[in-house]
Amino acid sequence: MSRIYKQLRYILLIIYLLSASFVKEGYSLHHNKLNLLTSIPDNSLTVTIDKEIICEGELTQIHITQSEIGVNYQLKSEDTNIGSPQAGNGSTIHFTITPNCSTLYHIAAINAITSESISLSQTVSIEVISKPVDNIAVSISEDQICIGEKTIISLNSSQLGVSYQLYDGTYMQQSPIQGNNSSISFPEFSPFRSVIYHIVATNNTCASTSTLQQTAKVLVGLPPEDHLHPTIDKHTICKDEEVIISLTPTDPAVSYQLFAGDTPIGSPLTGNSEDINFEPTIPSSSTTYRIEALGNKCINPVNIRYTVDVDVHNPPQTDRELIASREKICIGEEVVLSIKNSEEGIYYQIHDGSNFLEANIIGNGNTITFPSLKPLKPTKYQVYAYESVCTDKKILSSSKQIDLFDITPLSLESFVTPSEICLGELVDVELPTSIDGIEYILHDGNEEIGSITGSGEAIVFEEILPSEQSSYKITIGNCVDEFIGSKPEIVVHKNPKLQILSKDVQFKNDGQLTISTTDGMPPYKFIIDPGDTYSTDENVLELDNLAIGTYQILVVDANYCRSSDAGQLTEIHLEDGKKVVVGNALTPNGDGINDKWLIQYESDLNAPEVSIFNIYGQEIYHAKSYQNNWKGSYNGSILPNGAYYYLIDFNSEKINPIRGTISILGKN
Repeated sequence: MSRIYKQLRYILLIIYLLSASFVKEGYSLHHNKLNLLTSIPDNSLTVTIDKEIICEGELTQIHITQSEIGVNYQLKSEDTNIGSPQAGNGSTIHFTITPNCSTLYHIAAINAITSESISLSQTVSIEVISKPVDNIAVSISEDQICIGEKTIISLNSSQLGVSYQLYDGTYMQQSPIQGNNSSISFPEFSPFRSVIYHIVATNNTCASTSTLQQTAKVLVGLPPEDHLHPTIDKHTICKDEEVIISLTPTDPAVSYQLFAGDTPIGSPLTGNSEDINFEPTIPSSSTTYRIEALGNKCINPVNIRYTVDVDVHNPPQTDRELIASREKICIGEEVVLSIKNSEEGIYYQIHDGSNFLEANIIGNGNTITFPSLKPLKPTKYQVYAYESVCTDKKILSSSKQIDLFDITPLSLESFVTPSEICLGELVDVELPTSIDGIEYILHDGNEEIGSITGSGEAIVFEEILPSEQSSYKITIGNCVDEFIGSKPEIVVHKNPKLQILSKDVQFKNDGQLTISTTDGMPPYKFIIDPGDTYSTDENVLELDNLAIGTYQILVVDANYCRSSDAGQLTEIHLEDGKKVVVGNALTPNGDGINDKWLIQYESDLNAPEVSIFNIYGQEIYHAKSYQNNWKGSYNGSILPNGAYYYLIDFNSEKINPIRGTISILGKN
C-alpha cells in the first residue's frame, strides 16, 4: 500500500512540474527537482582527513571534495551519527571533529528529496593517542631518612612512549625516565628536605601530560651529632678484667651502639641528654672501641668521631720451654739455661728450689739466655714469669734437672773395622762398652765427625770416610776441658792412579795404548775391556795392534786397591779425522792375518749394510749389519783369487755410500 502511495506522489509531482513549465525560471527549477527525484547520490566522492594520528582532545577535519547539490552528508562512526548533516554545495564540505578514541569513520550521502541514502565508498580512520594513564602505583624505598642518605622512587608499571619525571611541587626533579611497559625506578637520590613528590607522565608524541594519582612522601631529618666524647674507666688492664665505656652528652632521639672493631658489644642504648654507660665488657685483646649513632629517621648509623683504646696485657704463658746447654756436667763447669720462644715484655727469673737467682731478664720473642751457673750439686731449676701489669708470678711448666758426675777414672778401648783400607772406603769405629749418659765425640784431627750418648752398651760410629791424613780420637763431650778417651788406629793405602796415552788407527788394527800407574803397590793387574788381563811388577804397560773403539781400563795393585770403581775409559779413533777405513785385501789362508775383511769406523756410526759382487755383477755376499766376519766365502767355499766389488751403506746423513774393490789373494 505504501509503495502505491509513493508512486502516486511521484506522478502528482510530475504533473505539478509540467504545469509550471511555461514560466522560464520556474521551468528550470522544476527540471532540477525532477533530476533529484530520479538520481542516486554519487558514492565515489573523494574523502580526505587532515591528520590520521592525533592526540586526545585535538581537532581535525574530514573533507568531501565536489559534494553534490541536493545531497545531505552525514558523518558516522559505525551506526552513530557524528554531529549534524551538511548539505552538498557542489564544492568541498568539511566536518570538524574532536575524537576521544581511535575510530573508523564513514559518510552517508542522502538525497534531499527522496531521502534515499548511500554510503560513500571511501572511509577514514583516525588513531587517537590517549593521555598517559594516571593510576600507576608509586612506591619509595625509604620514606624516612637523614640528610645525605638516599632513597629510590619506583613505579610498579609504565607505558611505552611515555616519560616520567619527579615534581616536588615547585620544580621538576632529575631527568625524565622512559617507560618500558614494566616497572621502572628513578635514580637513587638524596633529598635535602621533607617533601611530597608527584610524578608527571608525558606522552612523548603528543606532549600531553597526566599527573599520577599516587605520590611519594619522604621525611628528611638531621643526622645525629658525631662530635661526642666517649671515655673508658681503665686504659690498661690485665686479661679477664672488665672495663666500662661511657658517652656524653647524648641525644634522646638517637640510639648508640658500642663496637669493638666491627663486632657489636651488647645492645644499643637510647640517649638521655646526659651520660650513658654501656654494659661492662671484658676485652680479650687490645682493642679500639667505637660508637655508632642512629637517628630516629636515619637509615644508616654514623660513626662518633672519637674512639677509646684499651691495652690488654696477657698473663705470661707457662708453656715456654726451658733448655740447658748441658744437662750433665763435671763439677766446677758452667751450664747455661735459656727459654725458647720467650714472650716479648715478660720478665723471667730462675729458682733453684730454695732461692730466686740473679736479676730478671726480659723476653724478646726469641730465645733468651740467663747468666751461666756453676752448680755444686745436682739441681732442679725452675723459672717464674710475670708481666708489668699482670704482676702475679706464674711458674713455667718446663723445668731442667742438671746432674754432675766424675769422669776421672774413665778409660776406653776402641777398634776400627776394617783396620786397613784403600782410600775412599768406609770404616766403622766401635767402643765395646760405654757409660750411661756420657757423650762420646769422634774427631778426625780438630774436626768433629759425630757424637753418641752412651747407654752402657757398645756404641758404633758407622760409615766413616778416612783420608790419607786421618788421625782419630774419641773425647768426652760432657766436660768443657778436652778428655781423650781413645785413639782408634787405621791404615789407609793410596789407590793407583792412571795415565793413558793412545795412538789412533792409520790402517787396519794398528792402534796403540800406553798405560802408566803411580801411587799403587806392585805387582799390578791391568784389566783391559775389550781385551785381556796383564799382571806385571812394572808400572807401565804398552798395547798395540788395537782396533778403533772404546776401552775400559782398570788397575788393581797388591793391596787390592783399584784405580777407580768402574775403570777409566779411553778411545782409539781413526787418524786424520777419517770416519771409515776399508780393508782392500783378503788372504783367507788361516794364518790369522787378513783372514777377515775389516771395515773400521767411528763409534758414532752404526754397523753398515754391505754387498759384494763379482766382476759379472752377481751378488756373492750381503749383510744388513756387517760385523767384520766375512772370510771371502760364497756358498760355503772360498772364492777364487781376484778382484771383487763392494758397496758399503751406513744409512746415515753423515757419510755417503762407499764403493770400491777388494782383492782376494793367497788362496791355497
